[in-house]
Amino acid sequence: MARKRLNRLCVPRKLNRQNETLRIGFVPLVDCAPIAVAAEAGIFARRGLNVQLMREPGWASIRDKVAYGELEAAHAPVGLAFALNWGLGVLRQPCLTGYLLNSNGDAITFSNEFNERGVLDPKTLAKYIQTERRDRPVTFAVPHLFSTHHFLLLHWLRPAGLQSGRDYQVIILPPSLMATCLASGNIDGYCVGEPFNTQAVQEEAGVIVAESAQVAPMHPEKALVVTEAFEEREHDLHMALIEAIAEAAAHCETPEGRDIAADILSHPQFLGLDKDLIRSSLFAGDESEGAVSSERFHVFSHPEVNRPTLDKANWLLAQMRYAGLITDAEVKSGPSINRIFREDLFDQATASQQASDRNISLKLL
Repeated sequence: MARKRLNRLCVPRKLNRQNETLRIGFVPLVDCAPIAVAAEAGIFARRGLNVQLMREPGWASIRDKVAYGELEAAHAPVGLAFALNWGLGVLRQPCLTGYLLNSNGDAITFSNEFNERGVLDPKTLAKYIQTERRDRPVTFAVPHLFSTHHFLLLHWLRPAGLQSGRDYQVIILPPSLMATCLASGNIDGYCVGEPFNTQAVQEEAGVIVAESAQVAPMHPEKALVVTEAFEEREHDLHMALIEAIAEAAAHCETPEGRDIAADILSHPQFLGLDKDLIRSSLFAGDESEGAVSSERFHVFSHPEVNRPTLDKANWLLAQMRYAGLITDAEVKSGPSINRIFREDLFDQATASQQASDRNISLKLL
């Protein structure tokens, strides 16, 4: 049904590569929507791409499978490309991105206990930490140390003078387990992508206290990550892949496209959650009943969002330095960031789409 309702945006680059399987890894989150729509609406097939989507439980699995050549491409946190290039916590594997998948899309959720005690922001959290005595430290979860969620959490807490490791601890959890762990009292809060903030609210397991569109408006979130070797070996295939996802992403910016995406993502091979829950996130700002409210909570398509600029790369490096994940010496000894964030590939793959978007502007970081 979705295939019949989507219209073409441009003349596709058609490859005769049906005998080659392109394995694309993803973690079941709302921001995998462009990849899911491209697969289920026939956009990949129309461009001659034989794609096998590989659902993974978390970012460590994505990282390792990219590093060891078990995936040709992946939906991944933007920071993961840097971790792979520097070999931080994984076998070093030169990687790059020619297309960023989205901006915003995350939120910070606190437990009901915090809510009942009036702990709803960094200032009240700092007071709570100073005055309360507990059996365990205040604990927040993020899906990966190199994910934007980690950086957003640190950035949000920083003005209150709170430091990770001293005032609270950060642990790693797969996104799908966060609401359950919050409800059981194993963690006090988390920063994660949707729909797992909305899920906690709907299940009365916690409350959303901040949205990433407010914490760091238009921050880069996920990227289409491939290895450098794949780009060199299969350049045309890579370009066709970006074109297909860019077309799907443009559809995901329309009300009709978001409704189709909610339906697709509700299927078991993707999120396997209620369509209305997913829809309330995708239509944030338009639906009074939604748990998230920022008008541009999810942004999937715009040249200034999808373009992997050096400004965005430098912003990410600054966040990694603050988090203690990378040193200046490692940055200097590693690859040039313009080998990781490839604006040239973005321009080549999306030239026809950019022509229709020139007069639109967004306020970015």
